Amino acid sequence: MEDQTAPVVPAMIPQTLHIIPQFDIRQILTGSTEGKLILGSLDEDVIIPSQRKCLVRILVSHLMEKFGESPTSETKMALAAALIHGFPSLKDESDTSSGFGYWFTPGRNHRPATGFLEERLRNLRKRMRKPARSRSTQQTPPQSSEAGTRRTFIPECTISEERAIQCKEWLKHNLQPLNQVEQYMQDTAVYRAKSLREHGWDIQGIRQEFPHLFTPGMIAQDFQILHREAAPKLFETWLPLFKDKILHLARREGKLISSLDGLTPDCLGELALSQLPTLLPPTVYRVGRKVFRYTIEESKLAFIDHKPVSPSAYLKGNVILLIT
Repeated sequence: MEDQTAPVVPAMIPQTLHIIPQFDIRQILTGSTEGKLILGSLDEDVIIPSQRKCLVRILVSHLMEKFGESPTSETKMALAAALIHGFPSLKDESDTSSGFGYWFTPGRNHRPATGFLEERLRNLRKRMRKPARSRSTQQTPPQSSEAGTRRTFIPECTISEERAIQCKEWLKHNLQPLNQVEQYMQDTAVYRAKSLREHGWDIQGIRQEFPHLFTPGMIAQDFQILHREAAPKLFETWLPLFKDKILHLARREGKLISSLDGLTPDCLGELALSQLPTLLPPTVYRVGRKVFRYTIEESKLAFIDHKPVSPSAYLKGNVILLIT
């Protein structure tokens, strides 16, 4: 009698597929003035220590912007490999295996990863995770931990603070040439965002510190740098997608009683924007054991800062509405 035993089929072992990204180092560096200067030095195979530190800042800022504060080892290795492939003068001659040991060496045998890129990432993570509430609780009403985790992430500045201050002072006293104004505004976008968050200036204070921010196109440029993935939606989605829904909700809730006939799409968009404070739940904060809730009027005043203007200023188009 023949053996009819079925053949043994080996069990399928699930495998993890790692997608290794591609990095264009030259394109990353051309995004800032400091990066362009470093690029010129790299093309001449000469780089000084201060430029190397700035190079690491730029690369790590790009890395965190694209992959978060904890990118995978494969991603960091791909960045380091692309760096020495594009600029062989940066190769670690003592590392005979990969050639980028100076820049990134993955951890092994219970030893942590090392290298310029890894050390920069580690320092930034420590800085971001430090409890900053002990300093802020004495100045502002306490907030819930949930509210604190929803703050928008600001990427790391690609230029040094000293250089950012120099550009800021130059922008305060110069209107020309326009291409240099635009470049300096682009280079200081991250520094400006952090300064605004830290100091909480009103409109007048912002105008004194960053007068070019109100030049047409500058706010959009800052948004493009700070929120690259969402930037295409800045002008594209508000009017066609959200305006009608907000106005319909405001009408249904009894917040909007005026007629909308004859209003242009832009006017309807501004009207929908002004209705948000009346529809969203007011913020609750605590001082000691007492709980306070902002009124609708307080929310509206905080949402859009209205500044009185003269008729001549109005005719010149100098009316400013700033969402705070």
